[in-house]
Amino acid sequence: MDRTVEEIGAKMDGLGLWEQVARCNWAVCPRGTVFPYFCTAITEKGTPVKARFMMVEGWQTFHDFVRTRVDPNFGFYSTPMEISHFELVVVHGGEMRLFRHDPCFLPRLANDRERELCAKLLWESYGFMLRVESDASLPMRYASEKAMFARVEGADGKWSDEALAIPDPRPHVEQITLSKADLASAKDLPFAIEEKVAVDFSLLAGVSTQEPRPRCAYRLLAVDLDTKERFVADIVSPHPDGGLRQLWEGIAPRFLKHVIARGRVPGEVMVRSPRLFRMLRPLCLDLPLKLSLHDSLPALDAP
Repeated sequence: MDRTVEEIGAKMDGLGLWEQVARCNWAVCPRGTVFPYFCTAITEKGTPVKARFMMVEGWQTFHDFVRTRVDPNFGFYSTPMEISHFELVVVHGGEMRLFRHDPCFLPRLANDRERELCAKLLWESYGFMLRVESDASLPMRYASEKAMFARVEGADGKWSDEALAIPDPRPHVEQITLSKADLASAKDLPFAIEEKVAVDFSLLAGVSTQEPRPRCAYRLLAVDLDTKERFVADIVSPHPDGGLRQLWEGIAPRFLKHVIARGRVPGEVMVRSPRLFRMLRPLCLDLPLKLSLHDSLPALDAP
């Protein structure tokens, strides 16, 4: 491939089709790669970024990506940044950069080998976009076969249109384990029935570990709504072995230890995220606290 990522990206940008292709997905399967790559675009309003062209790696990751876009509280992803993929960021004015994204880590610029692969993915996607311009039905060509439109590279190096059968996604399972000893300790604590606390767990923008490949940072925050005391403000990073699953499934055990250290069980724990609600719900099986979901909790945003 003689054309650079930036040259191909400029051709794609010149078509003016970002909004149209943001409504569809297609696959590109280069010869010799383990996974198919699933392509789509995300457009933004009111930011310097015109489009983010995503090349999502593998079926399971793509299933998670689609389900998270339908329901932002599905699974363990807080943002597409956390999903395994390559991303060509196109800003207004024409500048563009190619990044590699992996769960747990900050994005990094793609290396030479990755740029070579992405040049193939982008070139086939550019051809796809040219065809969509005159045939809007192209992305759905194989929908009746429960298959996705794919560009596939054969052993001879030639590319062809193929139906890529869509497998069923693996069931999503969440397993939260609480220490029996910690639960026993909490049951012995006084119950502060009138006390309400707000709890949040979120990705921290602009914060990371100091490593050759920096990891993302997340914060578990708990605020007493009466005194405004922040009695939990833990900053944690995911370990690549356990990933985001281990991070989210560890929230309830971590919060329980803080409750024990504080010396009383609050009457109500208030959250603003359905995902966090799911993560903390096992506490209600053994403790008398009330767990409630709210649209907003301003105390969590106070400086």
